[in-house]
Amino acid sequence: MENDIHKAMAVMDADTGKMLNYRQLMRHPDYKQPWSKSSANEFGQLAQGIGDRISKPTNTIFFIRKHEIPEERFNDCTYGKFVCVVRPQKAEKNRTQLTVGGNRINYPGEVGTPTADMLLIKILLNSVISTKNAKFMSIDVSSFYLNTPLPRYEYLKLKLSDVPQEVIDEYDLTKKATSDGHVYVEVRKGMYGLPQAGLIAQQLLEKRLNKEGYRQSEVVPGLWTHDWRPITFSLVVDDFGVKYVGKIMPTILLMP
Repeated sequence: MENDIHKAMAVMDADTGKMLNYRQLMRHPDYKQPWSKSSANEFGQLAQGIGDRISKPTNTIFFIRKHEIPEERFNDCTYGKFVCVVRPQKAEKNRTQLTVGGNRINYPGEVGTPTADMLLIKILLNSVISTKNAKFMSIDVSSFYLNTPLPRYEYLKLKLSDVPQEVIDEYDLTKKATSDGHVYVEVRKGMYGLPQAGLIAQQLLEKRLNKEGYRQSEVVPGLWTHDWRPITFSLVVDDFGVKYVGKIMPTILLMP
C-alpha cells in the first residue's frame, strides 16, 4: 500500500517512464524550474502570497520559529506531504499541494461527520421519480476542507530543502530555520489531511444553511429539508443530492 501511495503522489518522466515524487522533481534538471514555481505558488496561496502572482492569499499557514510553538503542543507537531499532479485541463498544469500528515494529529474533539448512507440515497432518488414535477441535481462544494478557521492551531515541521528558494527568500526562512535545517509552520485554517477539517467545515456549512432555512433531520443523518420550500437533499461530506419541485432552481447558501 505504501508503494501505491507514493505512486499516486508522483509524476511520470516523459523520457524514462519513471514516476518522480516531489523531491525527485525538485532535484531533476529538466523539472526543477517548473515544479519549484508550482510549489512556490502553493506556499504563496496558503501563506501570504508569493511575489505578485497570488492576488488573494488565504493566510492558512504562517511560518514561525521553533520556540513560538506552545510547549504543551510541541509533541503534536506533524509533518507535511507534497502531492504533485499534472492537470493539462487547468491554466496551471503542474499542480503541487501541501497536505498535513494527519496520523500525527492529536485532536481532542470529535472528527466524524454525519453523512447520508446508501439507503437514504436510494429512497431520495425513488422519491424524485415518484413526485410530480420533481427534479434532481447534484452540487459539489469547491475546496470544502480549506479556509475554515481552526479553533485550535496545528503545527508542521518541514525540511527547508523541500521549500523552493523563492519562498525561502520571500519569507526570510533562513533566519527562522533551525540548525538542523527545518522550518516550522503554524496552521490556522483547514487543510487537506487534518482529521478535524471535514467536521469543522461541515459545522460552518450547517450554520450557514440553517440561516437560510435548511435543517438536518434529527433522526436521519445527512437528510436535509427546507422550512417551507419543496426542497430535500442528502449531504455526504461536500456532495449534495438535491430533490426540488418547480421550475426555479433552489438557492443554497454555501461556503464562500
